Amino acid sequence: MGKQKSELTERMESVMAAFLLNFPSKGTATEYARSAKEFLAFVAPQVRSIEEIRRDHIIFYKKHLTNRGLSNKTILKKLSAISSLCKFLAHEGMVDRDLTYGIRRPKTYNKKETAALTEEEVTKIFASLNPKAYGYYAHRAILATGFYTGLRSSEIRNLKIGDICEAEGHKIIKTIIKGDKPHEVPINPTLFEYLKDHVTRLSELGFECEKEDYLFPRLKPRENKPISGKSLRQILNGALKRAGIQKSDARRYSPHTMRATVATHLLNKVEAPLEEVQRLLGHSNPSTTQKYNKRTRSHERSPIYEIDF
Repeated sequence: MGKQKSELTERMESVMAAFLLNFPSKGTATEYARSAKEFLAFVAPQVRSIEEIRRDHIIFYKKHLTNRGLSNKTILKKLSAISSLCKFLAHEGMVDRDLTYGIRRPKTYNKKETAALTEEEVTKIFASLNPKAYGYYAHRAILATGFYTGLRSSEIRNLKIGDICEAEGHKIIKTIIKGDKPHEVPINPTLFEYLKDHVTRLSELGFECEKEDYLFPRLKPRENKPISGKSLRQILNGALKRAGIQKSDARRYSPHTMRATVATHLLNKVEAPLEEVQRLLGHSNPSTTQKYNKRTRSHERSPIYEIDF
């Protein structure tokens, strides 16, 4: 059995290397590789080759994940990785078809809606930053990138200095977003100034500032590695606290709050066309963007107030 497992593992390592080339995003590739390897370890005692992997193996693996007490959201992520792997194997002729097709996925429900901040609250956040603080320029630029672009946490953290460029006379951020899609965002003049000050400060601190270097590296210790998701959450939560912003118990506060703020502001205050906001956020489906359109579900405009029995 040990030899069979070794042969399968060696074959799978070669397949995985080719499979992961499909994902330019390092974060996505890392997550998918981890999930695929976990699945491989689960089926290894039962199969001798990739071609022997069957649909029921995936069903039993899903049951195994449930028995481990993992959340539905985590199980969904792992199954998505395995689904992508199976589609790749089917394309390469190693299995007959996508083995995950038709397997029921667990449902997830967000108990709390992501909070979106008001224009006044965002102003308070930037005003609360201490110019004398060691990480002032970095924190200001990170928060501005979130509030002025609507990029996701991982997309912000993995930006490279070379992603700031120019197209058709406009300063833009050109990067890869969720779904491994190429994406461009025009840079607001205020954001551009903050980014420029930040890069200047990085250089003063001794960081390399070439195109391939991370735009938001770790300041403590000084490493040319992207800041972690935990660090970004701490930066935002610290800013909320210093600005005196009271959190609502009915809302969830996270780096995604910056993205929700951009979408909500553009749809409800600026009243930008839905398709333009959809394009900015990189949503494939307009219904995803529509969730931020509070004009269609505002309590203030509720017809309930018109009832007069």
